[in-house]
Amino acid sequence: MHPELFKLGPVTIYSYGLFVALGFFAATLLAGYRAKKAGLPADKITDLNIYSFLAAVLGARLLYILTELKYYRQYPEQIWKIWEGGLVFYGGLIGGLLFYFWYTRRQKLEPFMIADLLIPGVALGQALGRLGCFFRGCCYGVKSEKYGVIFPDIGDNLPHLPTQLFESAATLCIFILLMLRKPRYKGELLILYLLFYSSFRFMIEFLRADERGPVILNIFSVSQVISLGIAVAAVIVYSKKRGKQN
Repeated sequence: MHPELFKLGPVTIYSYGLFVALGFFAATLLAGYRAKKAGLPADKITDLNIYSFLAAVLGARLLYILTELKYYRQYPEQIWKIWEGGLVFYGGLIGGLLFYFWYTRRQKLEPFMIADLLIPGVALGQALGRLGCFFRGCCYGVKSEKYGVIFPDIGDNLPHLPTQLFESAATLCIFILLMLRKPRYKGELLILYLLFYSSFRFMIEFLRADERGPVILNIFSVSQVISLGIAVAAVIVYSKKRGKQN
């Protein structure tokens, strides 16, 4: 793996930070394009995307710190080193969505209609960001001689499933599906994204072997519990909305 891609003088370019940044820029460009196509002010949507991303990073880091609180109590100086890894996506999703709905209401924007414009970019950003996890060597899977990859930082010199690539491929598929679908009501793409992603994340967590924080009932990770809650809520909302369309 290559957690450090290269150096520019005294500056180290980390693979994790680079791919997260690429994901953000791809999502921002796509949001601006879709906003302009929909007749909305692209600059306003771009600002919304940037602010929501910053809120998402804060939420993602906060949840990661909470799941690794014992470590960060011992090494508090590591809290700020986001570029080296250490973000929990669901923390980012919650933080980003909370800020997003607050900001759109304050700006008197239609939150669910705009969410349908932005959410494909979120999936695309995830697909790129998970490549950073792969090169960083975090978020790896269980041991697998047949389909595994050796991640040097683990230290066991044994092949593990590249679950980062599984999630990258899945979110890329979600991105394509969302781009191809024309929403039948405001917020449909957001609901479908939450349903597809949470369902996949719930399943892939069973293949993860890295430290994932507390394990509930000795079976489910925190991310799986959140995934299950989001999936159930998305199914209920989608069913109700679909029923109104018929």
